[in-house]
Parts: sequence; C-alpha cells; structure tokens
Amino acid sequence: MRQIINSLSKLLWDTDLIATRFLLAMAEFMWAFLLVWPGETFSRPTYNHMAMVLPEEGWAVIFALSSVTQLTIVLMHDYHSRFARYFAGWNAMLWSYVVISMLLSVYPPPAAISGEISLAIGALWVWARPYILVEGYRRAGYR
Repeated sequence: MRQIINSLSKLLWDTDLIATRFLLAMAEFMWAFLLVWPGETFSRPTYNHMAMVLPEEGWAVIFALSSVTQLTIVLMHDYHSRFARYFAGWNAMLWSYVVISMLLSVYPPPAAISGEISLAIGALWVWARPYILVEGYRRAGYR
C-alpha cells in the first residue's frame, strides 16, 4: 500500500506534465482539423451549446491557436512563465466549457466524450497544480 501511495504522490506532484500538455495540443489540433472537415459537425445535438456561441470555423480557429500555443510552450520548455500560467487557465476553461456544453446538450451523456472529460481534468490539473504546490510550500515554511 505504501508503494502505491508513493507512486501516486510522484505521479501527481513530481512530474512536469509535458506529456499532458503535448496530448492537449494534439487533441486541440484534431478538434480544429475535424471542425474544418467538410460536413456539418454542429448539426448533431451534442454540439448545440457550442453552436450557439460560435460556428464550427470559429471553434476551429480557437482550437488551432490553442494547439499552436500549447505546442510552443512545450517546445520552448516555458512551463512557469506568467504567460504559460495564464494560458493554462485559458486552456482549462476551454476544455471545461467544451465538456460541460456537451454534457448539457444531450441526455444521457454520450460515452464517447470520456476522452474530452479526461482532457478537461488534465487541463485543470496543469493549471491548478502549481498553485497547490506553492501553497503547500508556503505552509511548510519554504520560500
């Protein structure tokens, strides 16, 4: 049991989340690519809320820009700058909005969005973890 707790602790706190950021960049690229694919993706009820905000091409641009930004952060190893932290917040909001809007558009929720739910959790963790670590260090007396 102790080994499991140690492994989980290392997984949550002692990683740099490069793979998570890279996976988010690839997922955002695929969203952008598939949204500009010929056809009417937003004609499906799952995307009703997203369609009310922007057309497919608008969302494609958002996902493409997000993908390029995420990939640039990874390639430049710029994980802790102010821009990277703000972008992580933006990215967490983007993925959370996508998941929540899809869940609100149809009932029961489609099982196929389990990947998007995982991506939203990953994006939220990329954003929240540094703040949790800083607070933990502060409480432990580190400066």
